[in-house]
Amino acid sequence: MKALIIYASTYGYTKECVEKLKKLIDGDASITNIKTTDVPSIEEFDHIIIGGSIYMGQINKKLKEYCITNINQLLNKKIALFLCCGLPENFDETIKNCFPKELLEAAIAKECFGGELRTEKMSLAHKMITGLMQRASKPGTPETMGLPENMTKLAERINNI
Repeated sequence: MKALIIYASTYGYTKECVEKLKKLIDGDASITNIKTTDVPSIEEFDHIIIGGSIYMGQINKKLKEYCITNINQLLNKKIALFLCCGLPENFDETIKNCFPKELLEAAIAKECFGGELRTEKMSLAHKMITGLMQRASKPGTPETMGLPENMTKLAERINNI
């Protein structure tokens, strides 16, 4: 089995999740950060896993455009989707805003990997937005909330097909 993980990472949390996920997948798994590398042809891959972090309720624009532009080729593969977001209670609604409906319906797995605020790496604009969002969120909302069990669930779903 060959899998390709296509992701977008800005501050590193998503990249770390993808590297952990790669180790959990049986067979040959390749990773591509769409922000820095061109996506290889998906023809040689059995499974395509797509995901990234959420900013202002949306996934990276380049990742979203890739999914829309390549929808027909993606629908011919076994697809899994993930998001890295700090509000897992909003996952079901957020994922609907990030991927085409056809891709969501075809996905064999959809998981939230949690999130982490790395404010020391953020641009000033992102720091300001994050500060506003933190003040508006529930008191005691953690800055780090990984969900490694969801990485395992997604990998198991891929491995059992």
